[in-house]
Amino acid sequence: MSLFKDLGQGLANTGKQVAKKTKEITDTVQLKSQIATEKETIERLYASIGKQVFEAGEEEDEKKFFTEFGSIRKSMDKKKELEEELTSLDGCRYCPECGARIEKSSLYCSRCGAKIDKSKMDMEEQMRTQMEGTKEEEQEAQIIANEIESASADITIDIVNH
Repeated sequence: MSLFKDLGQGLANTGKQVAKKTKEITDTVQLKSQIATEKETIERLYASIGKQVFEAGEEEDEKKFFTEFGSIRKSMDKKKELEEELTSLDGCRYCPECGARIEKSSLYCSRCGAKIDKSKMDMEEQMRTQMEGTKEEEQEAQIIANEIESASADITIDIVNH
């Protein structure tokens, strides 16, 4: 009889250990999940702060975060270009009056009610295509100008400090 008693007691102890280990693992997983949620909250708040600083765009911030500001603007321009490309593939275009996305076959804008002049729209699309190279050159020139301005500000500070 003692064999069955020992076996029963051994199973009971093993069951308790398994339950304890399961609880520890569950607690660990819950804590890791809560930590991950807090990290996501922090990252979202950081992004929100960054967006607000970018949108406020004071001159001091422009200098301090020159590379980041330039990268954001470049990405925003690229996003806009991709959206325009998608729109043209979707058979849509933009209203020349309010900028709303409309079907290419539309005679009037569904947002502002403006009459759509197809020949004018086609001409605007051609001009936009021709201007793309110019826009990129303009952006590059602005980036270089900002770099020169930043470098001259650094040199001025160095001169004043020495």
